[in-house]
Amino acid sequence: MPSLPSSLISSLSTAPPGSSAVASAAGLLAALGSLPDPRARRGVRHALVTVVAAAVCAVVAGYRS
Repeated sequence: MPSLPSSLISSLSTAPPGSSAVASAAGLLAALGSLPDPRARRGVRHALVTVVAAAVCAVVAGYRS
């Protein structure tokens, strides 16, 4: 069994011509924009979309904590 590449760059370079990382990111942000924000209004400094998008990017990059 061949090992999987540790870099996703090769996967992106072989992606179909109609798809792009920018379009995927825009779709992700649009999907996250529909999430309800359960936090209390007091003390909110960052938009929920920004916080969740940063968490998703961290998980995709392999961070665990």
